[in-house]
Amino acid sequence: MQKDFAMFTGAGNAAVEGIVDTAINRFDNRNDAWDWAANELELLQATSTYSEADDTAVREAVYAALIAAYPEPVFKSVRA
Repeated sequence: MQKDFAMFTGAGNAAVEGIVDTAINRFDNRNDAWDWAANELELLQATSTYSEADDTAVREAVYAALIAAYPEPVFKSVRA
């Protein structure tokens, strides 16, 4: 799993990793996981220590981790 979420510190990356891990374990689909994780990032950025948690780079890294965790199914046609 991804460890760098574009946070300024290792502690910040660990905090965001915890959010991602919890979202993956708690939800069955990417949309619900993203909605919850995005809300958690907003709460995390409210602290002065992790004010960058709501930055675009962090959000993109989190979403990339969720894409990896919830791959889109590929359906192939079996026409004769």
